[in-house]
Amino acid sequence: MLASLNSCYIARAYRFRKFNLADHEKLPSVTVQKSTSQSSFIYPAAETYKSINQMLDTNLANSNTAAFIVIRNDTVLYEKYFNRFTDTSKLPSFSVAKSFVGTLIGIAIAEGAIKSADEAITTYLPELLNTDSNYAHITIQDVLDMKTDLAFTEQYNKPTSDVIQLGFKNDTRKKVLQIKTGSTKGEFIYQSINTQLLSFILENATGKKTEQYLQEKLWQPLGMESDATWNTDAKQEVRAFCCLNATARDFARFGLLYLKKGRWNNKQVVPESWVETIMETDNAKGTNRYKNQWWKSRDSAFQAKGILGQYIYVNPAKNLVIVRLGHRWNHAQQRYIGRFINYTQQEL
Repeated sequence: MLASLNSCYIARAYRFRKFNLADHEKLPSVTVQKSTSQSSFIYPAAETYKSINQMLDTNLANSNTAAFIVIRNDTVLYEKYFNRFTDTSKLPSFSVAKSFVGTLIGIAIAEGAIKSADEAITTYLPELLNTDSNYAHITIQDVLDMKTDLAFTEQYNKPTSDVIQLGFKNDTRKKVLQIKTGSTKGEFIYQSINTQLLSFILENATGKKTEQYLQEKLWQPLGMESDATWNTDAKQEVRAFCCLNATARDFARFGLLYLKKGRWNNKQVVPESWVETIMETDNAKGTNRYKNQWWKSRDSAFQAKGILGQYIYVNPAKNLVIVRLGHRWNHAQQRYIGRFINYTQQEL
């Protein structure tokens, strides 16, 4: 009986219900290898940005922050690690991973592995038709923008919720293929299953595992300085919607790629049109506040966000990238991490 319980996803979910920032190391994962040609940052003299450093030091102390980086014009204005974490610590990203997966879809479209975002997802996942024939009417773009309305529950405090099952069951593909469609397609509803579907589409379209494609198309070209890990199910399928773990500097490089409109070292890594679509101001309105697996602000800024306050914030108007990694934000005056990041960029 105990052996059966230990193999159950509910037992695993219960064990990790109070997830700490090192727990990803206890879960199965695959490795994304660091670049063979690593890129470096520009660091100014220590006293150059003294006031912003003092402000951030004061505010970030005791805030459950593990890493905080501010980069403007390719120069690191601030980089600090807390609570025994360092620049080599691999930290969990949770839903920040979604923006990486969306980016890989954009690259696959540019390279012709996927013909168009307007294709039906059943072009690449025909087995979904055995689950629900309505999948034939859902496009890749619908999935990218989370406008699919699937019969999927996104409740993080309920052990039987579909998102908890997706995170802890041994076979994510089997779980995904059990989910039927809903009735309000076209409206934005945040559902993590969308990103897992994108991962399966990517693998079927390219013939490569998602982590392999990430290594080839982003980790190597961007000069990532450290290996990353991506947590998997028992079949070594990445949990694409949540579980990419990397250093703060490498997450910052990803933000800089978008700040540079997809270009890195004179090479167009991601199509400029893909980045510009995310930057469009009207994407911040109504159901368009989420585009291609990124969250859009009401200005030109956009961000990748994770449930515990993980952020990659990109503001093209200020040529600025801010990365915050850690646990749930805790601050006496600044109640929300998103508002604090906005406050930080206003001070620069």
